[in-house]
Amino acid sequence: MFQFLQSIIKDTRANIVAVSAIGAASLVGGAGLAVDAVYWYLWKRQLQQAVDSGALAGAYALSAGRDVTAASTNDIGLNSNTAITVQSVTSPPATGAYAANNTAVEVIATTSKRLPFSSLFLTSPPVIHSRAVAAYVSEGEHCIISLAETGIGVNLAGTADVLLTCGVAANSVDVDAIDLDGTSWLTGSPLTAVGGIEYSDSNIPSTTNLNPYSAAQEDPLASRGLTTPSSPAGCSENNFAVNANESVTLSPGRYCNGLTIRGDAVLSPGVYIIDKGDLKVNSQASITGEGVTIILTGQNNGNVSTLDFAGGADVDLRAPSQSEDATWYNILVYQDQIGAVKDSKLNGDSDFNMEGVVYMPNGPLSFNGSSGQHSECLLMVAYRISISGETSFSNNCPSDYDDIDTSGRRMRIVE
Repeated sequence: MFQFLQSIIKDTRANIVAVSAIGAASLVGGAGLAVDAVYWYLWKRQLQQAVDSGALAGAYALSAGRDVTAASTNDIGLNSNTAITVQSVTSPPATGAYAANNTAVEVIATTSKRLPFSSLFLTSPPVIHSRAVAAYVSEGEHCIISLAETGIGVNLAGTADVLLTCGVAANSVDVDAIDLDGTSWLTGSPLTAVGGIEYSDSNIPSTTNLNPYSAAQEDPLASRGLTTPSSPAGCSENNFAVNANESVTLSPGRYCNGLTIRGDAVLSPGVYIIDKGDLKVNSQASITGEGVTIILTGQNNGNVSTLDFAGGADVDLRAPSQSEDATWYNILVYQDQIGAVKDSKLNGDSDFNMEGVVYMPNGPLSFNGSSGQHSECLLMVAYRISISGETSFSNNCPSDYDDIDTSGRRMRIVE
């Protein structure tokens, strides 16, 4: 037996078989481990996609006042390819750079599953973790905001040439919420819409920040709770007109059945209520005033007053500051919440300057500029807004306007 064993040890003819067996085992083991590692990597990507989606769903639910956890877990379930355990859904996040942000939602989830090869060596399968944080982030200021939830919110017509140092927002869900027609040109950023943005490369600069399918922008003046004053109840004037070649200083009050300016009108500081009829400013007329608020109202949306400013008029109006009027500060034009059927029309040229907010939450507004028209601080918030001609707006408003939040907000994965 001893001699037999010695002969086996000295025999080298079977070495290659032994080495081959060892190598084959290593090769099979490496292949098995590689396959399991591919699964782990795939599940990590799928899990990250699921928690990203869940965080966004939770943040949208938070903004709408709905159940954040339910929205997040439901969306994670729709995007999962393995069994996912949601460890936490928190707002504000428990950790990270957005820990104090009440608009942010943090989602942490795990997945784990036994695999044939790695389970031979591991008593329990690896646990894969993923984390995501979604939040509203600010993306520039808007000075033109449409509040309509359907249809075209903001339209640039024909050959409009608009230069803005701020952005445009539309809350419509339609694919053409912001519609840039024909050869119109818009220099302004960002362009933000709940729905889509209809444009071509010939309508905007290539550097424009486009944010279609974003969250709705809040009405920047809703928190002010503005309503048409009940006083004075009686008419200060009825169907009043400033005739051509006349120069008249007007006083605040209730102007019933319209106010027409054909000559020169100076508005003393205060609130001017136009009760039915329209505020008309004819071509070659002049209307000026500082610390002025114009309120358009009526009995129903069929007779609510509108603006009708003709091209060629000399317009120089400034809204009151907060020290001048604690209620109507920064509001240059306010249209009653009941809205209007007719468009308000502003036609401006080089002699057109309006400083303040034109606020028509349920009324349409049309603006037609011409060469040389420019306003340093003009914010348009209306139901729908149509712009044509050449016009230029800046958002260079004084500090009194800081509490009007026109910043564009977009939901994003931030961590």
